[in-house]
Amino acid sequence: MPLLPRSHSLWLLPIAVTLSSFTFNTTKAIAKTTYPFSANYDIFSTSIPITQNVSAASLSGESTDAPYKLNTINGLTYVEVDFATGFFRFNTDPTIFGLQDLPVGSIVFGSGINKLFGTDIAVGQIDFTTNTAKASGTFTITGGEGIFAGATGTLSFVEFDTLSFDPAIPTKARASVNGFIQTVPEPKTNKAIIAMGAIGVGVLLRHRRCYRERKILRDMTETMR
Repeated sequence: MPLLPRSHSLWLLPIAVTLSSFTFNTTKAIAKTTYPFSANYDIFSTSIPITQNVSAASLSGESTDAPYKLNTINGLTYVEVDFATGFFRFNTDPTIFGLQDLPVGSIVFGSGINKLFGTDIAVGQIDFTTNTAKASGTFTITGGEGIFAGATGTLSFVEFDTLSFDPAIPTKARASVNGFIQTVPEPKTNKAIIAMGAIGVGVLLRHRRCYRERKILRDMTETMR
């Protein structure tokens, strides 16, 4: 490939710097921020029977010690109970229980600027002699708002329930939630760098095209002499 004139080579310098800056900022942009999470929630839930053993449970609760102002929890999940053994499980995905036409549930932490969105899965055991239960499971974080935009992570929880078999009286639960939340900052700086690079490349290409056109004109002029 023929060498470019020195003036053209100089145009490559800012492009090279721009591309170098883009690579550097891309590396910085993928750095994750980790937020430790630990909180206790007092939760009330009411259930609507779907089948003989499966119910849709609507839950809401509050916390006095949740960080990041995630002081509330609300959601919809599905619960399957084996009344012979007391074993139960719940999941926000109704297809796990063979329910194909129901909306997928979700869990939402927070009601202000900062929010976390997620799903849940858990198993537990009922003690019918005391009408209490214990369950353990995980919340899988799928997104959020505020400082948790684009959040991911897994929060484990253990809850102790005081059961109600009267639809008019909510079941009470005390849940302890712990884990880590991760976010990746949006690479806003990279957008500006990409734009700068595109402008620089465009200027370079136009400059080279003009150089070729001038060279062609000079060659034609010399040929005609």
